[in-house]
Amino acid sequence: MSTYAYLDGAWVNSADAHLPLSIQGLQYGTAAFEGIRAYSCHTGGFPRPFMAEEHYERLHTSCEALRITLDNSCAELAALTSELIERNAIRDDCYIRPVVFKTMFLPGTPFGVRLAGVGHSIALTLVPMKSRLGETTRLGIATTRRVPDASMPARAKISGAYVASALAVDECTASGYDDALLLTSEGRVAEAATSNIILRHGGELVTPSLDQGILPGITRSLVLTYGRETSLNVCERPVELIELFNADEVILVGTGVEISPVTSVSGNPIGNGTTGEFSAALIEYFRKITRFAE
Repeated sequence: MSTYAYLDGAWVNSADAHLPLSIQGLQYGTAAFEGIRAYSCHTGGFPRPFMAEEHYERLHTSCEALRITLDNSCAELAALTSELIERNAIRDDCYIRPVVFKTMFLPGTPFGVRLAGVGHSIALTLVPMKSRLGETTRLGIATTRRVPDASMPARAKISGAYVASALAVDECTASGYDDALLLTSEGRVAEAATSNIILRHGGELVTPSLDQGILPGITRSLVLTYGRETSLNVCERPVELIELFNADEVILVGTGVEISPVTSVSGNPIGNGTTGEFSAALIEYFRKITRFAE
């Protein structure tokens, strides 16, 4: 864990940052968060946050779902992220966790579960984290379903929603898999525990559309753009489970996993059970833009 953290406009020692046990974000999971990777670069210096402003744009959107208005602009938060890395003298890859959470009732607000009339705080912390780029995944299918958009805004990264992911991961890792696939309420493909899923069928790149209750992933968007630029036909639509087993390649994409080729789903090999041609090219492209971008 880092020495310094950012909390409500001040730089504090991480070990001294204490919060009341009664805050609503802890009690009810009413918090919005992001995960941002920072990569060491071939030119040296401090690691550079990757697509930080895009992450903070999504954080603003997530906060709106919780009736929180952030005072900091995306550019200001991106600058704070770089300062966090420098204050902690980090030289290797790391992971930044911005979180905005509901705190205490404002004067005149009656007790109860609610969003309006509750204050909020913002914190930025970081931990060292090595790249996982190119690591393969054996994917299991969880019985836990993705929380539907009708119950919780799927396009918002809200902490309480990740209980479903935690349940799914525990179920699948206990069965010997590396990660969990969550299906929609209708039994279609949604996403993995903390990443989006993309399939290649010949010259077509397919991914569940946003109306399937998935998070609009930043890495997902980047990969779809890369697919179009490499002359693949990109299709966002509902994806049936059987399509995974018939795909030439299946890839998990997200800030945490980066680009992770799926070698099997529920024990069934994908393609020849190794990293596919498109996945390999995508991994090299991702390495270039994270390590060598000016």
